[in-house]
Amino acid sequence: MPYFKRRDFLKKSVLSTAFFAGGLKLFSENTKAINYTTDFPKDNDPEYWKKIRAQFILSNDRIYINTASLGPSPKSVIDTITDWTIKLETICETGHEEDIHTNEKIAKLLNAEVEEIAITRNTTEGINSVTHCLPFKEGDEIIMTKDEHVGGASPWVALAKEKGVKIKLVDLDYTGENNLTVFKNAITEKTKAVMFSHVTCSTGMILPAKEIVALCRSKNIYTCVDGAQAVGMIDINLKDINPDFYASSGHKWLLGPKGTGILFINKNIIGKINPVYVGAYTDKKFDLNNLELEYLQSAQREEYGTRNTAITIALGKAVDFITEIGIKKIEERERELAAYFKNELVKNKKIELLTPLKPEYSCAIVTFRIKNKNYNEVQKELQEKYKFRVRGIYENKLDAIRISCSVHNNMDELKSLVEAINAIANS
Repeated sequence: MPYFKRRDFLKKSVLSTAFFAGGLKLFSENTKAINYTTDFPKDNDPEYWKKIRAQFILSNDRIYINTASLGPSPKSVIDTITDWTIKLETICETGHEEDIHTNEKIAKLLNAEVEEIAITRNTTEGINSVTHCLPFKEGDEIIMTKDEHVGGASPWVALAKEKGVKIKLVDLDYTGENNLTVFKNAITEKTKAVMFSHVTCSTGMILPAKEIVALCRSKNIYTCVDGAQAVGMIDINLKDINPDFYASSGHKWLLGPKGTGILFINKNIIGKINPVYVGAYTDKKFDLNNLELEYLQSAQREEYGTRNTAITIALGKAVDFITEIGIKKIEERERELAAYFKNELVKNKKIELLTPLKPEYSCAIVTFRIKNKNYNEVQKELQEKYKFRVRGIYENKLDAIRISCSVHNNMDELKSLVEAINAIANS
């Protein structure tokens, strides 16, 4: 199949063969995967999540509760970056043929085909690829919500400047109840694409991705889903959602290396579009003398040129970390922490909760604001006085604070945060 092209090509090299025969064994003892079944207590043991927390090198000088911005990598991921960098630099090889193993792990995690998965640098790079590979023309309409992250929204705004497409912004229902209707009412005959976040960066609200995609497909409208706040936090089935494109980051909830991302391109659309950038590894066939270029019919054609193999492999190690614990177990744990936090905040009438209370519309992200207090003021006090790293939310002019409950957090941290927020609200 096409996506094995890189591996097959490099295996023909004598140097590569010698390399893989022995050279990569240099640091194997340092990168042995932890077995969360045998090496850890059972998940109902109160010590279980303490063992998980011990896998991170986070400083104890502050409490980090901002994974929705940047996820800390566990030691196994950090070690993999270091070890593979040394391995490859020792013999000065790219190790391209190893990349595909990470594609395979991501495909399994998201229930997609390997041919549909490309490794990018971040969510934004993936969405930029989407905006430039689709056949838009002046006057076409793109629907987006007012709660999109700048990285997901700006490529579409740039497209409007470049090609004259029209951006239509819609207001989401913050209860979570009526968001399918929001999109249904916004679509017109001119709508050519709908872009939305699976989980919003602003309030952590889960949108009905499957239903929105099905609505758009019934009207021959392209769908691009920003999954930066979903992959690694909730259980995702891309075969079931069936979008045209789904972009995400490796450095948030996947807890992977910084500078990694994921782009899913539906196999049913790959043959109808062209890549934005081309180069080595983009082609199924290339002959300069005859000016021939035939593209790979897989998402891996987006992985053009020389890449940082060490961080790509480390992204695969991050997926291992997630899958060894279990994505459903992670989702359950993070929801438990977030539910406690939300239930405590609503007790204070000076605090307004923006994240839906219903579990079907919310997850590990909680956004709130303190009445009559600017988010910058609250964020600064939480960070400087109480030593909590959180994020202010300016998106859609919400003037709010967002916290992210990840696997390295615990209930004691949430209790301390609630006390700090109440103290600020009541001051």
